[in-house]
Amino acid sequence: MINLKNSSTPVAWKSNVTYFITAQNFFLFGSSAVYFAILWYIALKSSSGTWMMLATLATSLPQILISLWAGTWSDRFNRRSLLIMSSTFVSVFTILLALVYFFTGHSLWLLLAIAAIRSLGTGVSTPVGNALLPQLIPRNELTRVNGVNQTASSILLLISPLLSGYILGHLGIMFVFVVDLITAFGGITLLVLIKNVTTPVQTTQKESSISSISHGLGYIFRNPGLRNFMLFTALAFTLIAPSSQLSTLFVKRTFGSGVWLLTFNELFWTIGAALGGIYITAHKNIPNKIKWISLAFIGSGLSFTIMGMIKPFVLYLVFMFASGICMPLIQGTTNIFIQEKIPNEWMGRVFSVLQIVSTGIYPIAMLFFGPLADVIAIKWILVATGLALVVVAIWFNFAMRDQDICK
Repeated sequence: MINLKNSSTPVAWKSNVTYFITAQNFFLFGSSAVYFAILWYIALKSSSGTWMMLATLATSLPQILISLWAGTWSDRFNRRSLLIMSSTFVSVFTILLALVYFFTGHSLWLLLAIAAIRSLGTGVSTPVGNALLPQLIPRNELTRVNGVNQTASSILLLISPLLSGYILGHLGIMFVFVVDLITAFGGITLLVLIKNVTTPVQTTQKESSISSISHGLGYIFRNPGLRNFMLFTALAFTLIAPSSQLSTLFVKRTFGSGVWLLTFNELFWTIGAALGGIYITAHKNIPNKIKWISLAFIGSGLSFTIMGMIKPFVLYLVFMFASGICMPLIQGTTNIFIQEKIPNEWMGRVFSVLQIVSTGIYPIAMLFFGPLADVIAIKWILVATGLALVVVAIWFNFAMRDQDICK
């Protein structure tokens, strides 16, 4: 069994959480700028559902492969140190591969390699960061601080597609990697400033990583409520995958190939996400979290359905905006739900599985939806998956409302 020496939150928690949130959002800003630039560049150059499937695999599959390991590392080692090491690794290899790309012919495969390296880093930083946050703040501040983090992330996601669009259109993709290097340096520096972060210690004989992963999965499957929560989340995010991963290609095929169209597509989503984050921030506690997660899934499903049915780009943007509001309500409320319910010694491993069954499920879903987008119109995929998501969300609410995820 693993235990954490953090029965009390550090006195200087406000400084620590400020450094942490700022660092995480520095990393997010650089990563999202690179992500949008790579995704748009591939979409504009290839106009292929298969290439979009490959891009999705590159950005998501490595997360899945490393996530379980990251979860057990998070429950055994210093979480701040893990974040510093993973961020340094990603930054160094990103800039090295970017230089190779710049000097050797601009191959799309090299961009996929960069995306895969960054995905490995995300696979470590997401469960580790989510597990570290409860160590840094009092328990009664979880909802508000998560809301602040969601809002800050959404605001930066509002800026990053604009920056990516401008750089891609005027300077070239190489300059996006320079921005990423600068933000990574700033984020790593801020993580170093965080104080009094305890290291997990072994209270019994040290176990191997494989054994620790096995125990973590066993913990989830021994708890019917937690197991069902993960299964419902996996099904819901499978249905979200087409709108998330094919919207760029949908905009290009339906409305045109201008970079400004792709920029507005991301811009309106992130404005909505910022408002969703602000809503969470305004509440010290969100009661009945299952109901709110279900309602946000329903709102997403209805938005996706209408996005596939309407033609004017302005109306499409209205419902892209609405889907943006729903996503932080889903992810933020889910994070708070897990942080409040799961013991610290299991937190990293539970968050690693949550990452796999949420956004990590995208590459598996895209193995089907990517090639399908080259056979039938994407609008019908959006309509079908949106309606299915509404049904799943209603089912999720009724099935989970009386279940305890930690027994």
